Amino acid sequence: MALAYINLSAKQYFNFMCRTDFERRIFHDTYKEFQKSSKPFSLRQTLHTFSQMCQANDNAVQLNQKVHYAVMDTIQALDNKMPVLNDANGKAISFDWAELNIYQSDLMNKAAHVVSLTYTGPKLVLHEIVNDLLILSYDIKGQFNETFMLKMTDDLVINYQQRRQLLHS
Repeated sequence: MALAYINLSAKQYFNFMCRTDFERRIFHDTYKEFQKSSKPFSLRQTLHTFSQMCQANDNAVQLNQKVHYAVMDTIQALDNKMPVLNDANGKAISFDWAELNIYQSDLMNKAAHVVSLTYTGPKLVLHEIVNDLLILSYDIKGQFNETFMLKMTDDLVINYQQRRQLLHS
């Protein structure tokens, strides 16, 4: 019996200290798009940072979406597997969507560019909690779903969806 239905989120930050090809591609492509798309918000190049642009014009938050579009193909290449979250056997946890946000950026300093991707997984069945391990399975209707264990960490966000309850009449 399920304790609850949940989904998981994990966040990955990208900055100038990239280690993998995936991280480098996200970092460089998002900065390039930020440079291009921020021109209307830079007020004739008097504003250089993302935060300055957002303070001067509320519409500058649109840059998050524009920068996200620039890396959609790179994100799709992950084949819906979170690169930052694995089960106890080392198998990547699936995600349904990823949302990119500009944490900070500066047109004058590429090293100040930091973006994040928040991966959010599909509906999971929480079967049990043993110490710091979650016993989970994917909630796929009509199929037997194998359970897996996931260690709780500080980077993991658990979104509570629904708790199963017995109803008494």
